[in-house]
Amino acid sequence: MFQKLSPIFIFRSFFKRLLSECGCYPAGWMALVLLLIIPDVQAVSMPASEFRFMDDKRPERVWNMSFEGNETFRSMILRNIIALEAPSLFRKIRFWNRSGFDFDATELRRDEIRIKRFYQRRGFPHVQVTSRVEEGRRDWSRHVVFIIDEGEPTIIDTVRYEIDADSSVIAYLEEHRDFQRSNRRQVMQEGSRYQLINHSDVEGVYLSTMQNLGFAHAEAFVTATVDTTGRNADVLITLSPGPHTYLGDIHVEGNETVSDALILRHSELRTGDRYSSRDLRNAQQQIFGHPLLRFVTISMPPQPRDSTVDISIRVREHPLRSLRVQGGIGIEEIVRANISWQHRNPFGNAYNFSIATRASFLEQRLNIDYYIPYVFNPKSRINISPFGQRLDERGYLLLRAGISNSFIYQISLETTGTITYEFTRNREQIHSPEVVIPEEDQYYNISALKFSGYHNQLELEQYQGWAIRPHAEFSGFMGTGSLRYNRYILDIRRYIDIGPTTQFAVRNEGGLITFASQNDLPSNVRFYTGGTSSVRGWQRRELGPKRVILDEEGTFKEYIPVGGKAMYNFNLEIRQELNWLIRHFGAAVFLDGGSVWEDPKFINVGDLQFGMGGGLRYNSPIGPVRIDMARKINPTDEDLNIYNGEDHGGWFDWWGIHFSIGHAF
Repeated sequence: MFQKLSPIFIFRSFFKRLLSECGCYPAGWMALVLLLIIPDVQAVSMPASEFRFMDDKRPERVWNMSFEGNETFRSMILRNIIALEAPSLFRKIRFWNRSGFDFDATELRRDEIRIKRFYQRRGFPHVQVTSRVEEGRRDWSRHVVFIIDEGEPTIIDTVRYEIDADSSVIAYLEEHRDFQRSNRRQVMQEGSRYQLINHSDVEGVYLSTMQNLGFAHAEAFVTATVDTTGRNADVLITLSPGPHTYLGDIHVEGNETVSDALILRHSELRTGDRYSSRDLRNAQQQIFGHPLLRFVTISMPPQPRDSTVDISIRVREHPLRSLRVQGGIGIEEIVRANISWQHRNPFGNAYNFSIATRASFLEQRLNIDYYIPYVFNPKSRINISPFGQRLDERGYLLLRAGISNSFIYQISLETTGTITYEFTRNREQIHSPEVVIPEEDQYYNISALKFSGYHNQLELEQYQGWAIRPHAEFSGFMGTGSLRYNRYILDIRRYIDIGPTTQFAVRNEGGLITFASQNDLPSNVRFYTGGTSSVRGWQRRELGPKRVILDEEGTFKEYIPVGGKAMYNFNLEIRQELNWLIRHFGAAVFLDGGSVWEDPKFINVGDLQFGMGGGLRYNSPIGPVRIDMARKINPTDEDLNIYNGEDHGGWFDWWGIHFSIGHAF
């Protein structure tokens, strides 16, 4: 059977469905407007059976879900433990795809049981969970409501522990601050809610503490006597330390080009040392940090409960030689390529030798690195690096060659300090022939002692916590080099998760140069800001003081940044994952600001300039690929290419487009 239907009639029906299913959402209002302005005309024949969205029958589907009575746990947490799901706002708008979210009465009963067990394991033995199902505006839509009566929780009345050991061991444990800290920090405390799921956590806390204190065969058990009528619990923690243990034989397996002694030296484990699980973890990290090794495990093979324990170290080496080729594109460097070759054990001493070259439209650099991964201990390292560099910045061209010698010490897993001595011979050429500089400023030597630190809580795949990077540079000390100045930089970053998919990131960075006059300070030493990883809205190094460049006839050509002796910039950014929309995608909005001062005496907060914008992120295997667009909020005439009241710029002088791999900070 055929029914005469015009394309306009089909569209009207289409938007009727959109309006009925989207309600007051923006898409619904759009449908209402289109429904009013499109006439109803019939002209084309088509099979009515194919016009499915006009009057189809659908199975029952969960359209909304809510919880009532849940005071202890948020609805977001409870949604994650049940099987039924309700579509998000975005899925509701996708009226052309109604797959999934089917309503199942049997699964609803199971979800009631899941919620009940969830509460019971967390200290609510008398919880009651029921549900009701309400019909929605469409005959197939259902609103599921879970009604929760939490009841009174079970409270811990007493917590006591028993140590199955002789009096000397008991006294040693009870007096040790690590054991006392465990007593204070374990989650089962008097007056708190009794939760069955915390048994394993408490056992793990005491087990780890005893193993760190030298008891390799320690055991811990938590039991509780629960009075369901009185709603209280008495908790007993039973500890069995076993014998105080020391390291016996240490076996090394898997090493091919280095000796067992070198692996043992890097682990800092010695036969006869007191056993400590913390020392074993540190040893594994130290060995893994060696550039030759790609896999390390340290384990305690099955053995009798004795006062000595044997340890097994298994390693796997990287290939001795490797060649790496990398490339990328960006707004600032246009195209960049890196080629590096390294030998991880050139002389049989497990040192590392590498040659790396980097080339882009901005910079060309060649490095030769000789890395010594062990000096006094595995945390101390030396890197010797002769290099040559060509840097083509706006306003000047720098050619330099020199050598950098660094002593690196890893203070902790999160903190590293570095002392570097660098000597370079430099030739700096000013691009503009209209600018004349003294001859001695074109050729100069820099002899600098640098101190830098790095403290971070960053994970491999997730930025979090604090990151602090101080830097101090002293050039011309003890009469060496041809330039004398002191240069200080402090970079502080903070990453705060404000939701499971949302993060707030902030950075503050400042710099100061002292003991140098502006005239004899080379362009490469001065501070600049602006760009993809700085204040967005401005291109690379273009925020701050500038000088005008005129052609031979005195006509305006451009402004060139000149840098300064003081700098400050900040970044505020909210990062939002969009996996619910497109997998691996995200978005960000940001506010950046900063300024550069030619002389610290003229620092003024009122000089700060701001850029605001947003961008998209794609989490690729090589890092987040991002594109940002930012607008200058308070640009100067120089930023807009305005000279003597005449505008030589355009629309793009207000905007900055930034494309790169990796977060801005």
